[in-house]
Amino acid sequence: MAERYYISREYWASILNVWLEKFFIIAPRREEGGLYFHEVDNSSINSIIVDEVRTVQPLKNYLLPPVENIIKKNNNKNKPWLFLGVKACDLAALPILDQAFGGDFADPLYQSRREESIIVSADCNKPLSTCFCSMVGGDPFPTRGFDLNISKVWEGYVVEIGSLRGKELLEGFDKALKEVVKEENEAVEKMRKQTRVKVLKNNRDFDFNGSYTDIVSKSWESEVYKKHVETCVECGACNNVCPTCHCYMLEDASRKEFVKLRGWDSCQYTGYAVTAGGGTPRPRLFERFRNRYFCKFKYLEENYGQLGCTGCGRCIEACQGKIDMRVVLKDLAAR
Repeated sequence: MAERYYISREYWASILNVWLEKFFIIAPRREEGGLYFHEVDNSSINSIIVDEVRTVQPLKNYLLPPVENIIKKNNNKNKPWLFLGVKACDLAALPILDQAFGGDFADPLYQSRREESIIVSADCNKPLSTCFCSMVGGDPFPTRGFDLNISKVWEGYVVEIGSLRGKELLEGFDKALKEVVKEENEAVEKMRKQTRVKVLKNNRDFDFNGSYTDIVSKSWESEVYKKHVETCVECGACNNVCPTCHCYMLEDASRKEFVKLRGWDSCQYTGYAVTAGGGTPRPRLFERFRNRYFCKFKYLEENYGQLGCTGCGRCIEACQGKIDMRVVLKDLAAR
């Protein structure tokens, strides 16, 4: 088992105050409509909520901003970020973003943010009815990709070290670190099991046999896409809230000095993939809608070795046309 410690709530607050001297801490806080990542300071530490569910906006908002000038030096930070309370569904998206913006043509802006950022993840204890991580091979608790992970147990946290940087984060806090006892480990596993069961129970009406990749790969001629796309208004919200979507546009903007903007794009937009001559491989909406499913469950799996859906359920919440990806997939599996 990985190295674990128990930290009481009182010591945890002290640790956060020390971390604030070294990092910009971005953590979930409650607003109308749910939890949102916000920068916190000493006065707002007590409003941090790490032991519930994922935030409304995905972690990619920070690593790949919706709009940015890509020829401007990334000099707006004098301290690295520490993301606190990141959930497993956002962590599962990072290997896709890392591959998309890494490799031989690595994006320096993304890379610098990614490499400098610390991730302290947390177990999900209150999954929403739209959450379906357990259906796409995930779990409501992180197993990798974090520097530290925290699991709320009674009046404190079981902290698991996931990297050397995570271990260094705890240096100097020997007095706060208590060896985890059997009962605390059992409490963590019990809580995780209960949350996993809750996710599966919430999704029992959407369950089916077969792999997503096989089902989608055989669905090119399916009428299911035409049926479900009828309520789509092409707002692109499903792309914007998705933790793995990363398509973007570049624009040379006219300013006093040369500015090259990069902004998120959406494969649901009419103009997406339009070529210089005005042609497009997907002129009809159902074709763009279908492409989203092929991208999530076939293309990304083939290119990056994992599904492009982490089951966060944000696209279901954000959809103005009330399209539920789970229903679409179940309908595809039934035909």
